[in-house]
Amino acid sequence: MLSATGIAVGPIWYGLFSQVTTGQPWGDEPSSNGVLALTASLTTLLMTGTLLLFKTMRFQVEILGSGIRFRYPPLVRKWRNIGKTEIEKYEIGKFRPVRHYGGWGIRRKLGRHGWAYSVQGKMGLKLFLKSGKTILLGTQREQALSYAMEKMMSGTAYNDQA
Repeated sequence: MLSATGIAVGPIWYGLFSQVTTGQPWGDEPSSNGVLALTASLTTLLMTGTLLLFKTMRFQVEILGSGIRFRYPPLVRKWRNIGKTEIEKYEIGKFRPVRHYGGWGIRRKLGRHGWAYSVQGKMGLKLFLKSGKTILLGTQREQALSYAMEKMMSGTAYNDQA
């Protein structure tokens, strides 16, 4: 991601530097130094903000004795809770994020796929709720998630982050 930022802002800053120091217009349709400086600054701010957003995003899932809670800060800061009694059944396994949900992140697809919260990979916990809704929580810790779900559903209190 850092390299993408460099690729996006590097040429603009080079053009600004070149135009200001040599006095030669940069590009086929050159802008004034002020416009070029503003474009370089705004592009740098936008790319840096995007980089910071991706660096701070962490998908967190906790399996507790009473249910599951999850959040996706900084996008979803408040914990979302699913009580154990709301869960009809669950499956842990592979899913196709692009085909079923249009990619990673917070996604909603109408029909049987429902909501998905995933960051990367193709493994997830799919919850089938008694209300008819489905929620997919992506994971990179399949075994820990499986163990925690078994403990929760059997009634054995277990606290861990999956």
